[in-house]
Amino acid sequence: MIYKAVIFDLDGTLLDTAKDIMAACNYTLKKYGYAPLEEALLRTKVTAGMREMLKLGVKKELWETSGIETFMRDCFANYYKEHIADTTIPFNGIENLIKTLHSHGIKTAVVTNKYKDMADKVLSKFEFCKNFELVLGCDSLTHSKPHPEPILTAMQKLQVKACETLYVGDHLNDIKAATAAHTDSAIALWGYGIYECPNVDTWGGTYKVKDVNELLSIIFDKIS
Repeated sequence: MIYKAVIFDLDGTLLDTAKDIMAACNYTLKKYGYAPLEEALLRTKVTAGMREMLKLGVKKELWETSGIETFMRDCFANYYKEHIADTTIPFNGIENLIKTLHSHGIKTAVVTNKYKDMADKVLSKFEFCKNFELVLGCDSLTHSKPHPEPILTAMQKLQVKACETLYVGDHLNDIKAATAAHTDSAIALWGYGIYECPNVDTWGGTYKVKDVNELLSIIFDKIS
């Protein structure tokens, strides 16, 4: 088996974005009179989206009237876009990984549940991200992960088959999407998904990788 393409999730896989996302959440909560939340609690929902994070700080009976779906969500999004890379950095080894794949002619892309404009903005802050041939966000298509549509679309645009593709992500939804798209998958154990879905042995990923060096070893053993 030869991998001709490696497709990546973004938050928790390529970039350590959590602190900037959590800061946007706490800014919004404080602005509208709610107490800021501890990092440990926020990390349980940092991959679940802005609304789910805000719900952690608002009593359930107020969810429908507090503005979580409207002005609080907009405040969160606007603050985050203005501070999208204040502390965000690539995970250790990611920059070298992407450059190595590119130098070996392996196609790379990003399929994320982040909004496309946010994904483009944060990726633009890092020179190595120019090597990605395609970026799809949650609003790029009709469905987002765990539906396979984004991965299937990426493979179509990259002109690769499922058996030639590896999807790398840190969340159960990443692995569900890859499985449904019939690609191999690698669970990035350095990411955030384990805070929300801790039993990774039940996810069904092809591989579990503890760091980027282990991921490199898997990829290049497959193409050697």
